[in-house]
Amino acid sequence: MKKLISVFLALILVFSALPLTMQAFAADPTRFDLPTVYFRGNGEPIIDEDGNTVYDFDVTKDQIKEVAAKVLPELAIAMIAENKSGAAAYDSYYKTFGEEMSKLYERCQLDENGNPKYGTGISAKNKADNEVMRHENRADGNGKYGHMDYQFNNDWRLDPFDTVDAIDAFITDILKATKAPKVNLLCTCLGGDLVLAYIAKYGTAKINGIGFQQTVAFGAELIDETFSGNMNLDPDAIQRFVQDDFLREEMAGIGDVLFTFLNETVALLQDGGILQGVTGAFMDKLYAKLYEGLVPELVLATYGTWPGYWTMVTADHYASTRDFIFGQPGSEKYEKYKGLIAKLDHYDTEVRQKIPTLLQQAKDDGHPVAITVYYGDQMPPILKSADEQGDVWTTVRYASLGAKAAKIGTTLSDDYIAERTAAGYGAYISPDKIIDASTAMFPDTTWFIKGAIHNDIGVRNERIYAPAFNRGATVNEIPGFPQFLVFDRSTSILSPMTAENMNTEKYDTSEKKTGLFDRLLSFLKNLFSWFSTLFTLIKNR
Repeated sequence: MKKLISVFLALILVFSALPLTMQAFAADPTRFDLPTVYFRGNGEPIIDEDGNTVYDFDVTKDQIKEVAAKVLPELAIAMIAENKSGAAAYDSYYKTFGEEMSKLYERCQLDENGNPKYGTGISAKNKADNEVMRHENRADGNGKYGHMDYQFNNDWRLDPFDTVDAIDAFITDILKATKAPKVNLLCTCLGGDLVLAYIAKYGTAKINGIGFQQTVAFGAELIDETFSGNMNLDPDAIQRFVQDDFLREEMAGIGDVLFTFLNETVALLQDGGILQGVTGAFMDKLYAKLYEGLVPELVLATYGTWPGYWTMVTADHYASTRDFIFGQPGSEKYEKYKGLIAKLDHYDTEVRQKIPTLLQQAKDDGHPVAITVYYGDQMPPILKSADEQGDVWTTVRYASLGAKAAKIGTTLSDDYIAERTAAGYGAYISPDKIIDASTAMFPDTTWFIKGAIHNDIGVRNERIYAPAFNRGATVNEIPGFPQFLVFDRSTSILSPMTAENMNTEKYDTSEKKTGLFDRLLSFLKNLFSWFSTLFTLIKNR
């Protein structure tokens, strides 16, 4: 009898624990009900067929000095000859500059048609990884999937349309292996251009949810304004740049290289007596010539041949930016890069100009669209958007598809907040009064994370994307993860934004320093420093 009672009690304990066990499995916020294909941003190793790295931005101080030694005499000659030859006096300087910079970065450039110069452009390791992932059902014992169980590796420099067929084959193999009806698509940074290009060509028949983590695929001022030459120098922004821990960390160890070209330029102008008695008008003219002549050469000498990077140019600026870099149809430079331009135009027509339509149609067809946006950092000081809220690469405006954000160091006005609140949108105003999420394209499935920088790997958003994909959860339906969050970089903890933790501002703009000649020096310093910093950021991703 006692034995029977013991068995009975044991059964009661077992069955009473089952609901708790099942609830634990069902409530696991980090797992996905369907396989999720993950597209990371740039940074995968690019290796040729012989195993040699073709993606390498190791440029030394001595190499920069060699470039300076060759091109700066051309600058001095142009400045002296300008009175006789006009703007044409600088043509040789621009051409020599472009040729010398191209030599430094030739191994990572694509050709004039936007194709790899060395082998396939995708490493053998990445190919092998994709093959292994295709044919394995990577679900756990409960039929759940992780964030990166199926990562698609690719050459992120290429035109996304050169890759979408491989993506479709990848998805088809995953569905075959897992017997799942659909997959989710989740991307970070530049991976968003692949997601958008895939939807544009193949639609959403094989897709469940679509997620964008701090994507630059909707537009990124860092590239948009750099490529277009739409730059500006703001003394406050320069000061904030110096105070920015993230950018200082990224630039550590390469300071000598960053300022070599500037120092060589100043030394040449001083030794030649060219700086003696120059007028403000002359300095303004020189600034404009450097601005308009060097930027196109620098872009094409470095990563301007990458269609993948051109996808970050915004819909409003693409046509003018293309013309700024390549010139008008029929020009020598335009004809040389005609094949590349055709790819850029195709992406613009089929994706860039249709992004809102593509995503709205996906949502209307029942596919959850979830977006996370980082903010709290300024944009680079050479950009006109330097005072806008962003994550260093892109602003809140673009990453969120339309959310309104206050300028750096300010909040939304009381009148604006009162007006939006009276209209019924008060719940979409962030506690720190910086973000109005109601103006975003998908206000109920867009989350904002303050304090996280663009490539901050400490932020993992499965707890947002899994519920959003699994059950269509919105910003009001995920416990502990409301629309506005704060990321603590020191602890890697993501918390709901409150009055106690929302004040993470780090910039102080009490001092303002500027000057006419400083404007030219700052332009040169920031132009070359920022491009060098970009190369380091790309390489370290």
